[in-house]
Amino acid sequence: MKKFILIAVFIILSAGISSAVSDKPFTYLNTAALIQPSTGEFTFAVFGDFRPSRRDRPYSEAFPKMLDEMNLISPSFILSVGDAYYGYGGSFQRFKNEIDYFLSKIKSLDTPFFNVIGNHETGGTLERENYIKERFGNLYGSFDYGNSHFIMLNTDEIGKEGTIKGEQLKWLEKDIEANRSAENIFVFMHRPLFSALDTETAKGKSFKDKSNRDYLHRLFKRYNVKAVFAGHEHLFSETVKDGIRYFISGGGGSPLYQAPSKGGFLHYLIIKVKDKGAAIDVMAPYNLHIRNISGNDGFELRAEIEVANTSYADIYIRNLSFKMPRADADKYRIKATGISTRGQTKEHEAKIIRIKDNGDGTATVSIETHLQKNELVRVVLEADI
Repeated sequence: MKKFILIAVFIILSAGISSAVSDKPFTYLNTAALIQPSTGEFTFAVFGDFRPSRRDRPYSEAFPKMLDEMNLISPSFILSVGDAYYGYGGSFQRFKNEIDYFLSKIKSLDTPFFNVIGNHETGGTLERENYIKERFGNLYGSFDYGNSHFIMLNTDEIGKEGTIKGEQLKWLEKDIEANRSAENIFVFMHRPLFSALDTETAKGKSFKDKSNRDYLHRLFKRYNVKAVFAGHEHLFSETVKDGIRYFISGGGGSPLYQAPSKGGFLHYLIIKVKDKGAAIDVMAPYNLHIRNISGNDGFELRAEIEVANTSYADIYIRNLSFKMPRADADKYRIKATGISTRGQTKEHEAKIIRIKDNGDGTATVSIETHLQKNELVRVVLEADI
């Protein structure tokens, strides 16, 4: 019986997951499958500093909104540059509760979620650092994806905050040398090497040791690191030093540190890797709009969803989800229509990329489509049963 051909393909691809070329593999925190790309092209997302403003407050509404948008775009993985929960003060039980609250927000994502360790993760104590190592695994490490090598550093080791020293630095030197042949090397940390707020490290609130910072920069230059991503400062910043792009992406929902004109705005990054190139878009949330027009309840045979992109960037959406009656894969028909600002219509490309049997007589059908800036598209899906 011919059922769910696309699911079978998905399972085969999942079996091809490869392990990191690292003696300290850095692992993601949810259950989505990390599927290696079949070509030299893939996309990943970066953001950070979405922890609540206080231990006794929920996340800002911007954090789940950004998660929803990234899940809709469906990059190969999402990488947070730290400060995922408040962490400081309170009882140890409250600390554990905060971690569970954070993990509950990412567990249903359809894409893997990595989290770099920040100062709020450790809460400033060795007891809490040891606990998160039990929960999260290695607090620094690396992994390979496609043609690229990804290095995650811990700038908040207890007793070494604001630096990369000791065993971690020795490991970094060994790891980057062992993976020097990767077409792209990307580095992630919480505290930025080059602060937007404390350029001379005088205040010591970001990276604290100037000589250590400069040594790391020379190391990254020697190995042709493509880009370095950090957070900690609640703003967006990009600087280029000796050809290396340094980003601060701390606009995930925590209180902002600057006016919008100086980078203080909510955002996440979408990085599109193609061979040895990486195009990086800075995305403000609330620019992807989904409107359910009809169906999409698992019962009606016809469903229609409208999706609009009001951002400046072209966006590939790979997880526009329809809840449909369960059917064989070849029984679903899709049609997409682009609508101009003047109401003119034209055929728009869209395709089914995944079908998931929900086990209750329904299926979740994921659609891929490409939206140019300021484009609106209506997608109709029908089941012929």
